[in-house]
Amino acid sequence: MGKFNIGEFAKSLQTAAVSNLDTAPTQVQRIPLEDILPNEGNFYALRDLEPLADSIAMEGLLDPLVVTPHPETEGKYRLISGHRRRAAIEKLVKDKAHPREDLRLVPCMVRTYQSEAMAQLQLILANSTARVLTSAETMKQAQQMELLLYQLKEEGYEFPGRMRDQVAAACKVSAPKLARLKVIREHLIGQYMALFEKDKLPEQTAYALARLPAAFQERLSSVCPEPPAGYAVERLLNHYEGGWRWEPDLQCPDGKVCRRGDTFLRHDAEGHYGSHMCGGLTCCLNCDAAKRSYDPCDRMCSKAKAARKESKDEARAKEDARKRSLSDQYKAETQGYARRLLRAAEAAGLSDEDTFPWEYYETYTVATVREYAAGQFPEGGVWYSARLEPGRCHEPAKTARALRCSTDYLLGLSDDLTPAPPVPAEEVGGEEAPAQPKQPVGQLVFNCWMPGGTHPGQTEGLCAALFDMGKPDLTPMLLWWDGSCWRFKSGGDEVELEPVGWMMLPPWRKEELCENTQDR
Repeated sequence: MGKFNIGEFAKSLQTAAVSNLDTAPTQVQRIPLEDILPNEGNFYALRDLEPLADSIAMEGLLDPLVVTPHPETEGKYRLISGHRRRAAIEKLVKDKAHPREDLRLVPCMVRTYQSEAMAQLQLILANSTARVLTSAETMKQAQQMELLLYQLKEEGYEFPGRMRDQVAAACKVSAPKLARLKVIREHLIGQYMALFEKDKLPEQTAYALARLPAAFQERLSSVCPEPPAGYAVERLLNHYEGGWRWEPDLQCPDGKVCRRGDTFLRHDAEGHYGSHMCGGLTCCLNCDAAKRSYDPCDRMCSKAKAARKESKDEARAKEDARKRSLSDQYKAETQGYARRLLRAAEAAGLSDEDTFPWEYYETYTVATVREYAAGQFPEGGVWYSARLEPGRCHEPAKTARALRCSTDYLLGLSDDLTPAPPVPAEEVGGEEAPAQPKQPVGQLVFNCWMPGGTHPGQTEGLCAALFDMGKPDLTPMLLWWDGSCWRFKSGGDEVELEPVGWMMLPPWRKEELCENTQDR
């Protein structure tokens, strides 16, 4: 026997597999479906049969199957390549609603092999080039390939280099990957191997688990209902190699021996990436992860949970006491603010049903202010701020008109409801003239504009004066004060109605008044 070249052999198989009826008609036979028996050595899963069956139903079988005479049953053939195609054809032929009898005779290429090992090798090479393999299928393929190559070696074929490199080349995988799969095949326990073969256990996780002792794998499988993630198993492996066994040498405060090793193991196996590893080295009562307020350990013991609850209840009680103290302080501040506003409301003669605006979209009744001023507040609830704060008055002018007081009083800048600063006047006998009294108009009391009083005294000049015309808004008018009475600035007629407020404007000469100003 000469040297066996796997690459050339695989190439020849691929060329034969794509040969069609026109180029090699003598190699093709039509064999009844029931005479084509599946190969017991085929370990590849028969996936995605539905789309393949639909394709064959519409276009027929494009690539013939590869078979060999069955070594044990005369007249039958054993399948080498095309297990998915055969299964799809069988599905169509046995369809109860629309059986495809025209597909019962299957085009096949019949081949004979010098040895059983060569036939099985062709089965593997044909399948490895025709589908995307899972890690479990690659593992089984490598195992079968290695056995077949050793068998061929015994039959006289020569393989240069290491056998592992030959197997890796035939399976089209790297040598390190092949080594990992071998570790999985030889050391992964049955519970995890079943998941790995169903493609429900990633190769990284399976490889990390396989490097743990079988007994520890069994323990981990019983502790964790679901297999841990790959990074978690890697951390368990690192700590196991570092001496951890998750068998705590601890005692409870009551003297009992801690027997929560499996719980500690489950905690570490299910932990998120970057979370702390316990290992059963620290008592839950002393563990920081069991005491923290945010995202505490969910595997702590009942004693630690009770201690944590007690600590939380104590902290909550302190916080509630702090909030109640602040609430009482806010209510006291509100009572002081309400007393000031009640003073203005009573001076204006407002009823309890009258309202006034304060904050955004919030109004208060005089009755509510009266209750606050008396220290009567709604029962229940905690106040998180004071009410009726001067700085939170949204529209001071509008609120001042409703309470008939000055904005200075509202904002806490003055204690006088309608302050009227004294008017400077010529000294008479060395004494300053007394300030003019506030001018009441009906139920309204207006604070005069600067400098105060009901008129400017003996000083002549142009003024903006306010009159109460029975309307909500007061509109200023330009008037002339001649030292003794108010006159219209144009024409000079005396104004009979007394203004409720005035403001001196920049000085004008009387003769320039008519040509430089206009009535408003």
